[in-house]
Amino acid sequence: MKRIGDVFEELSKSVPLFSEIKVRLIVSEWREIVGDLIARHTKVKKVENGVVYVLCDDPIWVAELSLQRRKIVEKLNKKAGENIFRDVVFRRG
Repeated sequence: MKRIGDVFEELSKSVPLFSEIKVRLIVSEWREIVGDLIARHTKVKKVENGVVYVLCDDPIWVAELSLQRRKIVEKLNKKAGENIFRDVVFRRG
C-alpha cells in the first residue's frame, strides 16, 4: 500500500491542481524555510511560473534578501524535493 505522501507526490507531477497545492503548502512554511528574523520582515505575495514574489517592510531588506535570492531558492526547492522554484523577487510593500 502506498503512503498518502507518495500518492500526493505522484499527483503533483501530473495534475496541475495538485502541483499548485504543493507550491502553496511549501510557501505556507515560509517562516520555517527562511527563519524568524526574515519572516518578520517579509510576506509572500504570490507564486507565478516558479517565481516567488515577496514583499519586504523596508528597502534595506529588499537589498539584503536580493543578495540571498539563490540561497532561498535552494531552500525552497529542497523543501519541495524537486526544482519547482526558479527565482524569488523581493519588493517593498
